[in-house]
Amino acid sequence: MFRPGIFTDTFQESFRNKMFLFFFLVATLIVGSIGLALNMDIVNGVMRGVTFFGGELRVPAFTVKQWVENFQTGLAMVIGTFGMFLALMATSTLFAQMLQKGSIDLLLCRPIPRWRVITARFIGGVAIMTFNAVYLFLGVWAVLGLKSGIWNHGFPLSTIFAVFGFVILFSVVMVVSVTSESGPAGLLAASTILMFSPILAAHDRITPALSSELYRRVFRTLYWVLPKSAETIGAMRRLIVEQPLNINYVIGTSLAFALVCYVVTVVYFTRKDY
Repeated sequence: MFRPGIFTDTFQESFRNKMFLFFFLVATLIVGSIGLALNMDIVNGVMRGVTFFGGELRVPAFTVKQWVENFQTGLAMVIGTFGMFLALMATSTLFAQMLQKGSIDLLLCRPIPRWRVITARFIGGVAIMTFNAVYLFLGVWAVLGLKSGIWNHGFPLSTIFAVFGFVILFSVVMVVSVTSESGPAGLLAASTILMFSPILAAHDRITPALSSELYRRVFRTLYWVLPKSAETIGAMRRLIVEQPLNINYVIGTSLAFALVCYVVTVVYFTRKDY
C-alpha cells in the first residue's frame, strides 16, 4: 500500500525552498503576458500584424493556424530545453537534502521500506513539475485559442512528452545524487545527457565521418543506451504541427534506461548503511 507521507513531504519541501512557487509564478507570467500583452491583427484568416507589449513584431504572411502552430512550437522547444534544465536544477536537491545527516536518520526511523522512500521522493518531484507543466501548456493553449480561434490539440498533448522527458532525466538525477550524495553531480549528469543528445541523435550523419570502426561502434552504443531527449523534444514539435510520430523505439529505450536507474538506486539505497 502506498503511503503519501514522504510524497507530501516532498511537496512541503518544495514550498519551503520556494521551488514550487518559482515555477508557478514563471508559468503565470508567461500565460499572463500572452493573454494581456499579445495582440493579433487577423484579416480573413491571415496574420497582418502582431504587437507584444505595444511593440510591433514583423511576421511573415502566415495563416492564423500556421502562426499559432509556429508560436506554440517555438515555446515548446524553449520549455523542452531551457525549461527542462531549470526543472532539473530546481529538483536536483531533493535527494541530496534527503540524505543529509539528521534528515536521513529521521526518515529511516519510520517503519517504511526503503524502496518506498525512494519511490515516493521520485514521484513527488515528478508531480511538482507535472502540475506546473500542465498549468503552463493548458494556460497558453487556452489564451491563444481565445485570441485566435485556433484550438489544435497537439500543443496541450505535447505536455505528455515534456513530462516524459523530465521523468527520464530526473531518474539520472536520482541515481547519481543517491550514489554520490551530491545534488550538483546529479544535475551535471542529467544536463550533460540533455546537452549531447542532439549530437547523438545525428549518429547516422556523424558516424561515417569517424576514422575508426571502434569509435563508430562506441558512438552508436551511446545513442542506443542513453535517453533520447532530443527525439522526445522533437516529438513535441511534430505533434503540434500534426506530423506523424515514429517514436516507439525512443519511448522504449528511454524507459528501459530510467528503469535501470531506478533499480540501481533502490538496490544501492536499500543496502547502504547510513
